[in-house]
Amino acid sequence: MQRVTRPAVSVLSQKRRRRSLLRGRVTLAMGLIGVAFIVLTFAFIAWEQRSRLIERDEDDIRNSAFFLADHAARLLEVTDVTLRQTAALVADESWYTMGPSRSLWEQVRAIKQALPYIEDIWLNDATGKLRLTSAAFPTPESNVSDRDAFWAQAEADQGLFVGEPIIGRVTGTSTFMVSRRLQYPNGAFRGVVSVTVSRDYFRNYWSRLRLPAKAQVHLIRATDGKIISQYPVPRDGVSFTPVDKTALDLAIAANPEAGLYFEMLGNREWIGAYHRVDELPLYIRVSIPANAYRAPWFGQVRIYGAFALFALLALVALMGVAARQFREQAANAALLEREVDLRTGELRTETAALEVLNRTGSMLAAELDSAKIAQYVIDAGVELTGAQLGVFFYRGSKCPRAANEDGEAEPMPHAVSGALREAFPDAAALQRAPALASTLADGKMVRVNDIAADEARGGLVAGADRPEGQPVLRSYLAVPVVSRSGAIEGALLFGHEQPGIFRARAERLVTGLAGQAAIALESSHLSRATQHEIEERRRIQAQQSLLIRELHHRVKNTLATVQAVVGATARSTSSIEDFYAAFVGRIISLANTHSLLTEAVWQTASLREILEKELSPYNDTAGERIVIEGPPVELPSEAAVPIGMAVHELTTNAAKYGALSIASGRVTVRWDSAEEPEGLRLKLTWAEEGGPPVVPPKRQGFGSRLLHRVLATQLNATVHMDFRPTGLTVSIDTVLRPGGFLNPPD
Repeated sequence: MQRVTRPAVSVLSQKRRRRSLLRGRVTLAMGLIGVAFIVLTFAFIAWEQRSRLIERDEDDIRNSAFFLADHAARLLEVTDVTLRQTAALVADESWYTMGPSRSLWEQVRAIKQALPYIEDIWLNDATGKLRLTSAAFPTPESNVSDRDAFWAQAEADQGLFVGEPIIGRVTGTSTFMVSRRLQYPNGAFRGVVSVTVSRDYFRNYWSRLRLPAKAQVHLIRATDGKIISQYPVPRDGVSFTPVDKTALDLAIAANPEAGLYFEMLGNREWIGAYHRVDELPLYIRVSIPANAYRAPWFGQVRIYGAFALFALLALVALMGVAARQFREQAANAALLEREVDLRTGELRTETAALEVLNRTGSMLAAELDSAKIAQYVIDAGVELTGAQLGVFFYRGSKCPRAANEDGEAEPMPHAVSGALREAFPDAAALQRAPALASTLADGKMVRVNDIAADEARGGLVAGADRPEGQPVLRSYLAVPVVSRSGAIEGALLFGHEQPGIFRARAERLVTGLAGQAAIALESSHLSRATQHEIEERRRIQAQQSLLIRELHHRVKNTLATVQAVVGATARSTSSIEDFYAAFVGRIISLANTHSLLTEAVWQTASLREILEKELSPYNDTAGERIVIEGPPVELPSEAAVPIGMAVHELTTNAAKYGALSIASGRVTVRWDSAEEPEGLRLKLTWAEEGGPPVVPPKRQGFGSRLLHRVLATQLNATVHMDFRPTGLTVSIDTVLRPGGFLNPPD
């Protein structure tokens, strides 16, 4: 038997047909699934829309019932106020004087006219007879003893009572009564005061509201289910739509305040929402047919059906091209996925960089220490760029200072960070590189991919200065830190052993970081300057306060001294000319002492200057007549004035009667000083020689009193006067205690 071999082309075509058939079946299956999905989706949306419409209708009637009940409650509150006002008006009136009183009628009518929903106000006695009404004057004949608004109040005080619908016997209109009991002080029934309320007011108000379609509104008494008012208004005005009282009572029993319930009226099911009117046995009921949702629902279903049909037709068409586009979409999806992965990676990188910048910005905003600012910045720069070494270099005098091991302040020229920081213990040497020098000097940014291949900047890498075993930095990035004023604060240097590490992105990030660093450093400088200014102002204020207190003290002491000088001079002189000469001399001496005190910064006077001012006019050209010897001594103001006065008196006496009265006389003043716990011990000696023979005075003059009393009293000094024939010798021994204003404030 001969074997038949199929051509290869036929086999290939069969495979293609099978693949085509398979694709067709897959497309058909997908189309059927799509059709089923569209149908199910349409059914689900239609059912959900029906539920939403029913829920919307229920919410609408529930909200309407609440709003209308609140409105009715407000009206009845005002009605109650009106009844109480009318009752108070006639409380002192007799039934027999009430009817003929036109003034009383006018007052009642005025009350009624203020309220548009009240038809008339009525006053009936205990028998139900009408005694006064705003409807007419004189009062017409009428009796309401058969009305429930009357006999309910006659049996017991009902408070505010809403009566059943009635036809008015006087007015002939359809209305209802709202009454309150009138009683005598002993509690006996006196009658009722009531108002008839206009049903049209309620109907007109309800008609202006936006109520659900086909909605009915009823004001119902809960006690007997009677309808007080209804909207829409029945044609005859009184044939109200019946209410299923049993269903309403069951709903109220379950929830007395408000709720929803269903009732059957005729052959139709209704949904009713009720809400209680305040605390009264009255309810507002808003109801709609249970199938009120159908008309809008059918309209929406038709729209959804049209869209569903269009979707079905479109699906059939789309299924035809879906198989052909599947491969293209798969390829595009793969490409898109790769692109998304790439962009996601870039986004993560940028997000991490942003977090670093935000974190660094927060730390810089809260930090005023320049050294910490530099460390924060260089740490962030290393994290952003991936550098193995980062150095923050300050420029010149802008280096912050920190205490060393000995507690002395030393400049901190740089801050270091990165994995290779231990390999560069002398990171300061990097700033000698030519490239970094241009960054620090000119504010130029430098980025080099391989510094080993850059002859101009190769000095940064290998060389005689590089320690053995130290890594070679090839990638290099230097960014200046420039303040807003244009001043170069420093530079950021980043390095890496691998070439081509730093790209434009790293340059951009570090530039932004350098801007943050510049602002933070500027804030640090401003903070230090502000603190220095505050401290300087405090020091000046303290010095000013010190000087004011010293001035006050000095003026007070000066006036006291002048007063004492006047008195003592007056007692020691016998004529006005002598008094004037002695007083002027002493005042001049006092002024000289004060001049010395004022010239000193901290209100002290030099003992040597006081002596020279008094004695220098009597010295000869050779300078041998007056001898002044002793170490430098600064007298506090408390000691300068009395010692200056004493020197003046000794000088004046020597010029008049002692060694300075003749040309051959000499005066020698010597003193020594020594520090003691209480202060500075001063021992001063005044010695005269070569003058006329000295004779002890017969009486104590001003000078003697000044030396013995004033110095002893004010300075607790020991004064010894020796009237030797060869010349007067005076010894003064005292302790100079530091004055209150002697030392400057810290």
